[in-house]
Amino acid sequence: ADVHRLYPDCETPLHVMSNPVSFDLFDAAWIAERRARTGRPQCVFMGGDFPRKGGYDLLAAWEGGGFAARADLILVTEWALPSHLPAGVRRVRGIWGQTPQWQAIWRAADLFVMPTRNEAFGLGFQEAAAAGLPTIGTRLNAVPEIVEDGVTGLLIQPGNISELVRALDVMLSSPELRERMGRAAREKVQRDADPHVHRERLVGYVHVDQIRDF
Repeated sequence: ADVHRLYPDCETPLHVMSNPVSFDLFDAAWIAERRARTGRPQCVFMGGDFPRKGGYDLLAAWEGGGFAARADLILVTEWALPSHLPAGVRRVRGIWGQTPQWQAIWRAADLFVMPTRNEAFGLGFQEAAAAGLPTIGTRLNAVPEIVEDGVTGLLIQPGNISELVRALDVMLSSPELRERMGRAAREKVQRDADPHVHRERLVGYVHVDQIRDF
């Protein structure tokens, strides 16, 4: 849509494809593990640029909604944060993508929350879906293409703290909702981002467009 808006005279066919996801890093059995767990749910934020990814909005909503009494929030970021974080919030450093420690974060999580204020695509949303997690994200650029509002997660307006509080309350109130959305999220990302399907689609698009241009 952006390309057509910027270049209205462009007649070249456009094909939108998700980034491929390595599903061998995420076990489908994690969903059943979560359902069987007892104790406080774990919410996870994972992002390098803490302000841009909506990290401070999340902290404000966490305090404003009093969620420390109901859940834990894990911040996976290298950003320089204040030494004193709100109650129920823990910061984890030294987590790098596609490592056992990174996998352990996804496996232990119950909900992914990234209320980003600026995002071109959002690989973290795909990874959360592959891990079988429901997500709270924002109605921004490509995020709604990854997170289906009301089906695989909940979407809010960027920077809207009150909406974020309500979304957190809904998600933390229902393990059944989290499980249902997590299963739907994994099914969706498998349809959209399986590497084998991605390759076949890409090859097909290239061949069709080559023939058309010829």
